Amino acid sequence: MNKKPPKAQRPPNIMHEMLRSFVTLAKFLNLTHAVNHLGSTRQTVRRHIEMLQSLRGEKLLAFVDRQYVLTRAGALALVEAEQILLLDDAWMRKEVRVVDGLTAVLYDSDAEVPYYSQQHSIDTIWASGTPLIQKGLLCWVESKAQLEAPEFDAVRDYLLAYRRHHREWLCVSIGEKSSYATWLGWSWAKSAIGKPLSDDPMASDADQYVSQSYDSILRSGGLRIDHVYTKIARTHGGVPEPITYQRLILRCMFPNGDYALVTLVDRTSEVQIVNVNLDDYPAMDPAML
Repeated sequence: MNKKPPKAQRPPNIMHEMLRSFVTLAKFLNLTHAVNHLGSTRQTVRRHIEMLQSLRGEKLLAFVDRQYVLTRAGALALVEAEQILLLDDAWMRKEVRVVDGLTAVLYDSDAEVPYYSQQHSIDTIWASGTPLIQKGLLCWVESKAQLEAPEFDAVRDYLLAYRRHHREWLCVSIGEKSSYATWLGWSWAKSAIGKPLSDDPMASDADQYVSQSYDSILRSGGLRIDHVYTKIARTHGGVPEPITYQRLILRCMFPNGDYALVTLVDRTSEVQIVNVNLDDYPAMDPAML
């Protein structure tokens, strides 16, 4: 007679605190700094790490030459742990919800720069996507996701390309006709090249959700379409102005085989976001469509 498989071990109630201790110690790789950041104690953080490693059955952090280092398993687990904490915190603040299995972000903790976005199914591109977004998808398919393939030339000037470096997304190229460049102006837009997403001239607190969407596409090897409403200053130190756009995110390949994340953004009033009536919000300058 076949035996029933053992029941999965139920995570303890302090799982959130355990994950936070792990993520923080992985960030600082210094117990004193992690404890100070968490407002905790050395014993508590150590206990959380030990419990987490016991539950997972693998070593996440090692202590080498009087300093913590991430193991290979720990580096892989860290990305997942960060996403769990982000979604956990965002869910408690009612900033993230799932609509038909897809993600919607309703972030307005920063009243000056709200960020509302909704992920839509890929087939909606043919029904409500702009001609530029539709062309970008066709180019991706025809190029077989090879970023430097000639099939991408039709939309290349409208693209932004990013490369994953350690735990950051680095901007490696900006098209002169991209929404990014035409919103900021080419001189200012160029300053983002080589910088991580967190240091982008257009950066905001909501970029944590943007980075998460990039990470998900990198892992899945696919694509994603989002509709977005937010506010972005058009000059350095300027007042944030309303902007609405559709954003297509694509995983591509550089010629050397490294992965690239490419975004194609088209400013448009054809934007749909759950529970957000855009008529109730300041509209984008029609001249910027």
